[in-house]
Order: sequence, then C-alpha cells, then structure tokens
Amino acid sequence: MKAVLAAIPLAFVLSVAACGGNKPVDEKAENADGLDQAVAEANATANAVHNDVVDNPPAPVTNEKAPEVATPVPGDVIPAQYQGRWGMVPADCTSTRGDNKGLITIGDTSIRFYESTATLKERRPAVAISFAGLFDFTGEGQRWTKVMTFTRTGDALKRADPEGSFTYKRCA
Repeated sequence: MKAVLAAIPLAFVLSVAACGGNKPVDEKAENADGLDQAVAEANATANAVHNDVVDNPPAPVTNEKAPEVATPVPGDVIPAQYQGRWGMVPADCTSTRGDNKGLITIGDTSIRFYESTATLKERRPAVAISFAGLFDFTGEGQRWTKVMTFTRTGDALKRADPEGSFTYKRCA
C-alpha cells in the first residue's frame, strides 16, 4: 500500500513534466518552473489519501461464512409419477425365480431392466403428459445410448423408443 501511495507524487510530477505547457522544451534548460509547487501539491494529495486510509480503514475480513445458497433441484430427474416397479405381464411383478424379463424398476435417475441399466443423461422435450430423456445404457458388457419417452395413464405406463412401443402395468 505504501508503494502505491509513494508512486502517486512521482506519477503526478512525471505527468506535469511531460506536458510542459505550451512552451517549446529547451533541451539545455532545467525546465523547473513550477516544479516545487507541483511536488508540494502531489505530496499533499498523497498525504490526504494516506490519512484517509488510516482514518477510515477497510472493514476487517472475518471468518464468517457467506450465506448459504440453496442447492438447485436437478432438472435431470425422472418425475415421481413414473417411478416404481412396472411389469409387462402380471407374473413380472410376482416372480421369485428371476424370470421376470418384462419387469422394469424406475428410480429417480435410472431404470433397471432384466439385463441392463439405463441412466438418465439429459431430459428431452416432451408433450405435457409425457417424459422423455436420453439414457446411457449398460448391460451384457456393452454400452449404448437411446432416447425413451414415457406416458402414464392411471396404472398403465407406455414406453416408446426406436425399437418400438411397450406397455406396462404398475406392480402392486
């Protein structure tokens, strides 16, 4: 801070000397007309700035935390109305033998199929009664992506994707 304050008079003196008024500069002349007054004014300005900083110091830095900002609700979440267990046939919901190939379990960001899992990558535009998203799939040692659209009517869920359209019933 002191270096900045000390540079102010020097900058002022140099700017006054550089301007020189309307008289041509004589290289042999000392060109000191009014220099003492300029230096005195620059020092007075520097002292005034210094005294202002001393008399009115900036607010002290505290260790108080900034106000907490609410965490935004992620937009890439499967809406609650589509979440749950859904089966293509009633046996998909009740099988204990692991042969429920038509069962899907929809969570907030992922969908579990019989031999694969889809994770929501980004939400896509859809009509008001539907949900659409781009999903990353993994299963049987492979990875792929595809867009799926879900439409729910009561306890029925329709899933549409490039391979076709599939209808599910909510498991009890």
